Amino acid sequence: MRDNDKFNVSSYVKNRLKQLQEDKLYDYSVFDQIPKEKKAAFRQIISRLAKDGLIVKLGNGKFYKKGYRKAVSKEIVHIKPHRKEWLKMGKVPVNILKHRLSRNLFWSNPKGKVDVENVIVAVIEKGSLDDLDFIRFSFGDNKVREVFLRYFDINSKPIVRDILSV
Repeated sequence: MRDNDKFNVSSYVKNRLKQLQEDKLYDYSVFDQIPKEKKAAFRQIISRLAKDGLIVKLGNGKFYKKGYRKAVSKEIVHIKPHRKEWLKMGKVPVNILKHRLSRNLFWSNPKGKVDVENVIVAVIEKGSLDDLDFIRFSFGDNKVREVFLRYFDINSKPIVRDILSV
């Protein structure tokens, strides 16, 4: 058992970050060794690491360690969700998707609802760049990034990676 007064949160977080893979989605549970009395210091360190660009926070205790990119630096545009009700329900009515997406990706479910994550995965896999804009504006960049990091190898889809600034 560690002495909580001598526990150095900063060095623990930095050492733990070195062990994590780049471009993979994590939640704050990877730092579960931090004592409860040191949680305020932990949040401050995480914010500082995000500000320095070592990690990218995706909200609700999720982040990823950004890998090396050979790209021109550009200002990151952050799109907030316009369809918060879909995010709260976790589902999207298919009849709306039929008219908003360039292709009918959910033809086998004509009157039902589709999980938000399934919509994002289907659009990234098979959709056009216009469809990517639709899901970004509907669900917000953070949700789309989270799903992209969870289900895809980001190097297999470099155009999507660059659009999402992952």
